[in-house]
Amino acid sequence: MLNNNHGYFLIIGFLVLVVLISGCISFSNPDTSSNAIKNFTFNGFSFNYPSNWHVTVSDDDTGPSIIVSKDYHTQLQVMITPNYGMSEEGVLKERNKTVYPGWKKISEDTLILDNQTAYRIIFSGNDIVYFFKDMRYEEVVFVKNNSTFTILTTVPSENYNDEKQSFETILDSIHVQSVI
Repeated sequence: MLNNNHGYFLIIGFLVLVVLISGCISFSNPDTSSNAIKNFTFNGFSFNYPSNWHVTVSDDDTGPSIIVSKDYHTQLQVMITPNYGMSEEGVLKERNKTVYPGWKKISEDTLILDNQTAYRIIFSGNDIVYFFKDMRYEEVVFVKNNSTFTILTTVPSENYNDEKQSFETILDSIHVQSVI
């Protein structure tokens, strides 16, 4: 007859086996090289990203949303929405009406993404989503092929310098091949 300790070990062992078989835990050997890059393509939209980051896509009635993340706090999200022929000026006018509670505008500038002028606003904030951690947000918007591309980067302010190259790798490699 089994004593109580053996019974507990059998139960725990069985539970671990069930979790492993169900796929709730996976073991992999991720490439941790800081120079390793992967490419992502979705419906004519592509970019390169660090191989130790992950990409997820959701596609709903408002258009696709692509999230490239290193972890919960460090991510870049691309939202692609049809603009129904709205001009770049109209898109920017609507964008300027957007209010982000708790975010403070730090600066504003332009950059070139895929041979297209993109408009960037840099914010700081500490909202509840990130447990009131001091965060840096960058919102980048550009219009191409009758779609509006809104890119939002999120990173803890203290980690920005460490992650800046990863964000630049993604942004610099964005390419829109066709109508999304």
